[in-house]
Amino acid sequence: MKRRYFWVGMVTGIVFLLWGSYLLFQEEEQAASPVEILPKRWVSAEGRVEAFPGLDVAVGTDITGKIERFFVGEGDRVEKGAPIAQIDNQTTRSRLQWAEEELAVARAKFKEVDAGARPEERKEAKAAIDEAMAGMEWANKEFDRYSTLYKTGMVAQSDLDARKQALDVAKARVEMAEEKGRLVEKGTRVETLQFYHNTVLQAEAARRYYKALLEQHLILAPISGTVIHKNLDVGEVTAPQVPLVTIADLSAVRVNAEVDETDIGIVRVGDRVEVIARAYPNRVFQGRVQEIADYVGIRAIRPNNPAVNVGLKIVQVKVALDEKTPLKLGMSVDITIHPQAR
Repeated sequence: MKRRYFWVGMVTGIVFLLWGSYLLFQEEEQAASPVEILPKRWVSAEGRVEAFPGLDVAVGTDITGKIERFFVGEGDRVEKGAPIAQIDNQTTRSRLQWAEEELAVARAKFKEVDAGARPEERKEAKAAIDEAMAGMEWANKEFDRYSTLYKTGMVAQSDLDARKQALDVAKARVEMAEEKGRLVEKGTRVETLQFYHNTVLQAEAARRYYKALLEQHLILAPISGTVIHKNLDVGEVTAPQVPLVTIADLSAVRVNAEVDETDIGIVRVGDRVEVIARAYPNRVFQGRVQEIADYVGIRAIRPNNPAVNVGLKIVQVKVALDEKTPLKLGMSVDITIHPQAR
C-alpha cells in the first residue's frame, strides 16, 4: 500500500514539474518576442464653435459719452454701415457751430484785407510767393537730407555746401517775391494777407475736425451679421475699452478644438473630422482640419470625459465644417479626427 502511494506521488510531482517548465518557457518566449503597437486610428478632442477671423467683431468707440439711443438689440440682423447707436453729441455740435462762425468771420476779414490789390496783380504776386516758398521748402529739405548724409560720411563737404548755397538762393527769392508783393498790394503787406489767409485755413481745419468728430458719435456696423452681445444700454457711458456690441456672421462658423499634445503628431490639415453636440444627439456633422496651431497651450475647455488629463497641454486645431449647420457660436462640441493613411 505504501509503495502504491509512493508511485502516485512521484507521478504527480513529475506532472507538476513538467507543467511549470512549460509555463516558464512560454513566459520567456513572450518576453523575447517584440510587442506590436498598432497605430492610433482616431483622435478625440473637445472644441467650441467660433466665427471665422474678421467675422466676429466687437464694435466700440474712442468717444466717451452717454448713449442716447440704440438702434439694435441682441439677435438683430444688421447690414454693414447700418447705425448701431447714437452717443450724446450736444457738446460737439456746439463746437462745430462755433467753428463755422469763426470760419465765416475769418473769410470776411480776409476778403476785406484782400480787396486792396488789383485782382491780376494780386494773383501774380501770390503765385510768385507760392512758387518761391515751394522752392525754399524743397531746398530746405535737401539741405537737411544732405546734413544727415554728411554726418554719416555718405557725402562730401562740397555737396553739403552746394545744398546750403541753394537754400540761401531760395530764401533770397522768397524775400524778393514778398517785396514785390508788397508793392503790388499798394500798402497791403503780403504778411498781412498771409496771416489772414492762414486764419481762414485754421478755421476750415477746425470745422473739418468737429464735423468728423460729430460723425463718430453715430456708431455704424463694420460688417454684416447678427448682434450676439450687447454690453451697454441707453443712458450708460461709453469707454474705449468696453465694446458696445459684438456682431458676428453666423453663416460662417468653424470649430476650435483642443487636441492633446500627445496626439497632434498624427493630425494633418485636410483630415476628416466628425463633430457632435449634445444639443443635437442624433446628428453627426462633417468637416476637415483647416489649421493646426504652431504652439502648445493650456486647456481652456473642460472635457466632458472625467478620464481626460486636464493638466495635459493642448494644440488648437481649427475645423472647417463641410456645410451649414445649426451649431451656435460658443457651443461646446466633441470631435473625432480620422487621420489619413500615410
